[in-house]
Amino acid sequence: MLVFIVPIKSAQISSNWEVFSVLVTRTMKSICQQTSQNFKVIAVCHEIPKLNFEHPALEFVQVDFDPPTHEAAQDIPSADTQNYRNAAKEADKAKKIMKGVAYGEKYKPSHYMVVDADDCINKNLVSFVENDTANTPGWYFKKGYIYNEGSNFIFLNKNTFNVLCGTCIIIKSDYVGHLLEENPRPLFNHDFTTLDTNKKLLPLPFPGAIYSIGNTENYCSTPEAVKKMNSYSFFKKDFFENIIRKLAKYRVKLVTKSFRRKFGLIPLDFSSAFK
Repeated sequence: MLVFIVPIKSAQISSNWEVFSVLVTRTMKSICQQTSQNFKVIAVCHEIPKLNFEHPALEFVQVDFDPPTHEAAQDIPSADTQNYRNAAKEADKAKKIMKGVAYGEKYKPSHYMVVDADDCINKNLVSFVENDTANTPGWYFKKGYIYNEGSNFIFLNKNTFNVLCGTCIIIKSDYVGHLLEENPRPLFNHDFTTLDTNKKLLPLPFPGAIYSIGNTENYCSTPEAVKKMNSYSFFKKDFFENIIRKLAKYRVKLVTKSFRRKFGLIPLDFSSAFK
């Protein structure tokens, strides 16, 4: 059995809880459309999002530790406030993943996978894991898609997806501890491929996930951050250097209906979020 762990941020640090709930709903639908039903989804949260979706494999586990609110950073020097907030959010995520792993032990899973609450995944992941006969320690997603919400195009990252996105590792339960660090603070580690001298993760042989950016609820890739990343002047050298770098790493694809079905990338309807 593959257990998916979905750490969900608190409503207290969400820009718009209703919008975020729409994103989480899509993620849950994406996970639960797996071609094999040999899985569980453990969503770890402070508050349960307002989902318009239920599935027998989906469970919510609520935590009672304090969320990383802005108030918690009031005593931090202003120059360090943003770094503190980001570190606190990362620690919150890691603690929720730890909680999910501990809760998931009762299912005696063969593998774990962390899925960020606004991403989508390939519907064939569970079947792929079930068909592994080589006792592979796990897989990292060398390939994956970057999707700017609302676009008709998507970008395939061919080599470094696991460095960019947290939805990028399937690992045998024996090695799940390698995903988590506790010192100097809790941290979910996804930028690695080697477990120890004798064990290595293999690259998943197909794109495994979609990293959603520019959706207002991703604290790293906000719409403002995405705009800044693409704000190169056409008349400057860095514009052409940026194009060359992107061509080396990415391939552009049209978002078709069949592609949406494979990943559960359904178009988002935020109308209910603003009623």
